[in-house]
Amino acid sequence: MAHDTTVQFRIDSTVKEEAFAVFQKMGISPSEAVRVFLKQVQLTQTLPFPVAVANEKDLDVDDDYTQWLRERLATAVKQLDSGKMNRYDLPLARTLLRERLVARRSVLLANGAPGH
Repeated sequence: MAHDTTVQFRIDSTVKEEAFAVFQKMGISPSEAVRVFLKQVQLTQTLPFPVAVANEKDLDVDDDYTQWLRERLATAVKQLDSGKMNRYDLPLARTLLRERLVARRSVLLANGAPGH
């Protein structure tokens, strides 16, 4: 794959230094780390990791919502563990999700939603 473009962005110097130190320990360059990240975004059409907050008290989070979410996650884990929820290997899961996305977009476009 040809490397035919340059990307520049600004970031806090401490974040940069600490991240670059991690890359060095891993034996990869910062450029390679960013290429891997961007490739995963391209392939998965999402961030390739969960985004989390270190301390939810730092956010103005509704406690009822937090409790609801925890209960929902616990229920999903129980269903998965008990066999009541299907498990799919990654290629099949991607195919099924892509089919659902295409179907959902078709419905939205048929109902007059703006498309991309």
